[in-house]
Amino acid sequence: MGKFTYAALAALLVATGDAQSKNPGLGINSHAQGATEEVTPGGGPNGSEDWLNTGLTGNGWEPPYLNLNDVIHISRPDFYSGVGSRCQQYDSYFQKAGDGHGIDPVILAIIAMQESSCNADAGGPTPGLMQVSCANYPNGVCTDSIQDNVDAGANYLRGQLDDAGGNAVSAFGKYNGWFTAGLGLNGNRGLTTDYPCSAEGKANGWPQNLDYLQQVLNGWLLGLDVYGDDNWIGTYNCDQSCSNGC
Repeated sequence: MGKFTYAALAALLVATGDAQSKNPGLGINSHAQGATEEVTPGGGPNGSEDWLNTGLTGNGWEPPYLNLNDVIHISRPDFYSGVGSRCQQYDSYFQKAGDGHGIDPVILAIIAMQESSCNADAGGPTPGLMQVSCANYPNGVCTDSIQDNVDAGANYLRGQLDDAGGNAVSAFGKYNGWFTAGLGLNGNRGLTTDYPCSAEGKANGWPQNLDYLQQVLNGWLLGLDVYGDDNWIGTYNCDQSCSNGC
């Protein structure tokens, strides 16, 4: 097969979405297994999705260790000038909560983008920007204060990080409701691919987004638009309605 044919084939694959990838130019995380320079549906600079989701296809999720301080991520100015532009109006809240809980404010802004698309009026069982339960608010009571909401998200994330020795994979997953063994759920196992759409999973309202860690660690954190042009990120492609079997 000649060079022209190979080039044409490569162009065709890209055009049809079968070779989706993007290089955010932030390097490779030496602490992450399977890390690659380019983001692909199954991985990127902060590790492969199979590694981030260790155990999901077996006996239950066992989050690998990746310290939050070692996570590769975009700067706050770059996030606001790009995919996170709608979050910039809340920057003072992210800064105050980040300083108070020892978390880089851009991490909080990115979580708000993933959880609510930076919509302070987002409803649902968990309200506001950060989409956490009222138990995490000051005094355990939800308020209409944006600062209280961001503080609640930072408080929850800080607690998960402390419980996991700084492990960002564990903390981010648990922020979205992922769970490990020993909690009495899923036959006392951790989260598995078949759990979200099981009778127990649907009854407990656990998440169907099995691409969550990939979307956060190799998407939003690198400045990619997971809800827009970069929605190809992830291998499960769950729609959170169980209609596609995940």
